[in-house]
Amino acid sequence: MNCNDLKTDQILVCERCGIELKVISECIDHDCATGCAGDMDCCGEPMKLKE
Repeated sequence: MNCNDLKTDQILVCERCGIELKVISECIDHDCATGCAGDMDCCGEPMKLKE
């Protein structure tokens, strides 16, 4: 998941180690969007939305 796609209160999880990251604030402006590059990775794999 790229940070541009994330919404407030969504949770990303690493399926290998179990770490979870909660979105506190959405990326809503151009300055933030230009800093987002690629998927969020952990343990060498893309993180996934927690279901």
